Amino acid sequence: MTDSDENELHRLAAMLETIDGKLDCTSPLREALKKAGLALSLCYMHGLRPDIDRHFQQFGTALSESERERLRSAGIDPESKEHSTE
Repeated sequence: MTDSDENELHRLAAMLETIDGKLDCTSPLREALKKAGLALSLCYMHGLRPDIDRHFQQFGTALSESERERLRSAGIDPESKEHSTE
């Protein structure tokens, strides 16, 4: 992991800690935060930061035809509002 990756991971972890501090001690939402932090750590340790950044940049953009086809082959209708990010 590069120094830049480590700094970014610490920045993101601090954000998750801030969110965690606002939750009730018994909140079931803590599980999602802990797993998100673990997933980020593992991804960064395995050099996947560029993949994470690329996918993050694509949030809210239209799906490519190959992405639409992949969804269709998995039995998911890409036109369905149920799966929309809008």
